[in-house]
Amino acid sequence: MRITAKYIAILLGLSIFSIGIFYILNLNNRRAVEARTMELAVSEGKTIEKVLGKAAVPLLEKGEIHLIRFMDELFANDQVIYIALKRSGRLLHAATKFEGYLPLEKDFQAIRTFASPLGEIIETGAAVSDSSGVPYTAHIGYFFSAIGEIRNSARKSFLLLTMLQAAIILIIIVFLSSFNRQVLRQEMEIQKQKEEKDKFQEISLITAGINHEIRNPLNSLYLSYQMLEPLLDHANQEAVFHSHSLKREIKRIQQIIERFSTLSQAISMRREEIDLQQFFTDMHPVWAGMARRPEIINRHEPEMKITSDRSLLTQIIANVVNNAAEAGASRIDIVVAAQKDKIVFSIKDNGPGISKEHMKYVFDPFVTFKAKGSGIGLALTKKMVLQLGGRIEVESAEGRGAEFRIFL
Repeated sequence: MRITAKYIAILLGLSIFSIGIFYILNLNNRRAVEARTMELAVSEGKTIEKVLGKAAVPLLEKGEIHLIRFMDELFANDQVIYIALKRSGRLLHAATKFEGYLPLEKDFQAIRTFASPLGEIIETGAAVSDSSGVPYTAHIGYFFSAIGEIRNSARKSFLLLTMLQAAIILIIIVFLSSFNRQVLRQEMEIQKQKEEKDKFQEISLITAGINHEIRNPLNSLYLSYQMLEPLLDHANQEAVFHSHSLKREIKRIQQIIERFSTLSQAISMRREEIDLQQFFTDMHPVWAGMARRPEIINRHEPEMKITSDRSLLTQIIANVVNNAAEAGASRIDIVVAAQKDKIVFSIKDNGPGISKEHMKYVFDPFVTFKAKGSGIGLALTKKMVLQLGGRIEVESAEGRGAEFRIFL
């Protein structure tokens, strides 16, 4: 299945939707925790209010200075932000840890909570009277940090989980993109192989026509030559020269037709176990028959064996080596190595190399850049490699040789 931009967009949409749902659930959960925490804080404040009220009465009996000292002792606590003591509604004593900040209400409230720039504050108050009936109100404002900590923790958790989810989504998208690229490469390779097969089928029709239209008249011509040859005056040097030229050209045309026919014919296979040491030993006579014999060096693991068609593999290696020799290489290195589930033949030469503009035509039939080439050798080589279920690649730069890699 090809992963298109549409599928990726749908995945992103679902991911954003899931993040939104997670945010709402997280927000509702945070608010529920805050509400419950506030209930506990208010309950704590009521307890403090009762304790403050009971402690204030005996202190007032000793004098209001004792109550003020008691309030100052409470103010020393880190959580307490301010304290205040009113007598008959007028401020008698106050202390705050932030200059000028004393958020007292006109009307007395035993417990109240409010937000401030410092965070959530709870104010607890106690209303008492001295022995003379003079009313006093004591106020303690303290910072309730738990609410802020819960909010910060919830934000951090939401941020971390969102980042985790985004990372997972990113990994999925990267994986899908990579998978999509692999699928596209496979589709392109399949399409390329199909085009190659179509091309070879088209060539088969052409070569079959050439074989039919030219071979028979050519055979008749050669028979006529053989009948006329004994009648020639061998003392006539010019007649002998033209006779030999005619015979040579007839044979050359026959060879060309044979090569064309080979390209169009189906290739049969017979796989067997091949000992590479013996295989390259058997290749020496093949290389000895080349018109130009470069230095050929082969390397592989000791006692290395592969399973393939011996005849096809011989022809493949011989074609690539012969192509390099004809191009002018003086040394050819053949390295065989195992890569994952493939056997790779690397055939590297020190010849003139292949120009960038010629690289894409290297394996095309009837395309050659050599003075006496036919354009059949490498095309036939690729056909045989494909028949073996492999692939062939070439890497080259003009003036720096070429390297053919055959994956089987």
